[in-house]
Amino acid sequence: MSPLPVRDLVSGNYVGVSESDAVLGAAELMRNAGQTAAVVLRGQDAAGVLTAGGILDHLLEGGEVESTPVSEVMNSDPPTVGAETTIGEATRRLVGTRVSHVLVGDGAEVIGLLDARDLATAKQSEQGGSSPEPVQSATAAESRDTAVEDGYSNQSICEGCGSFSQNLLDVDGQLLCPDCRTV
Repeated sequence: MSPLPVRDLVSGNYVGVSESDAVLGAAELMRNAGQTAAVVLRGQDAAGVLTAGGILDHLLEGGEVESTPVSEVMNSDPPTVGAETTIGEATRRLVGTRVSHVLVGDGAEVIGLLDARDLATAKQSEQGGSSPEPVQSATAAESRDTAVEDGYSNQSICEGCGSFSQNLLDVDGQLLCPDCRTV
């Protein structure tokens, strides 16, 4: 089976907001659409991505959302992939970053957004639907060695925060990144 392109995962429906929109209004659009991110548009071009996590970080830093423009909270340099990029390559673009969404485009046209969970689910399906057993090692070095020996990687999505991590460990039945293990 050949690797699937991300084009096969994107629905074509995404929330689009303007850089000048208030963060609160953008958040309401995202919630109403059941999305965790929105493409920030400048005309027909993508100017960035606004995520629920970015909004939460803004609030935790004491920011307000009623009059703050999206341009002050958005990620203006999101990972971007072409429509024919494989799921594996798109996943590699997110690994090791604190970003949870990848923007998918076809030339100048925005096709949509994929989040880390979309990619992880598709990658698992692409590999035959089998899920590897969680890494049980006590240290990161041991887990890396075990993962390589057993033929799977411990790079995946943290079950605590949803971000990609290159260093997951099993903690009470959950695969957690170093940040979530210290909480």
